[in-house]
Amino acid sequence: MKLLKIYNTETIAYIDKGFLADNGIECVVEQNAMSNVFPAPDAGTSSIGLYVIDDALFQQAKHLLDNRPE
Repeated sequence: MKLLKIYNTETIAYIDKGFLADNGIECVVEQNAMSNVFPAPDAGTSSIGLYVIDDALFQQAKHLLDNRPE
């Protein structure tokens, strides 16, 4: 499993996850929960990561996201 992208909002991460799934690439969305468990002053919001499950598909997933029509 390899980190593809970091997001500020869960919604956008799940949109990209769905886009990649439509193209045959399985991904997982995970939120960094440590900042929620032990919040630090001025730490901001926790990050949300989109991970490609199959490392061999990482470059294809990156290419799809980088070249997706808006």
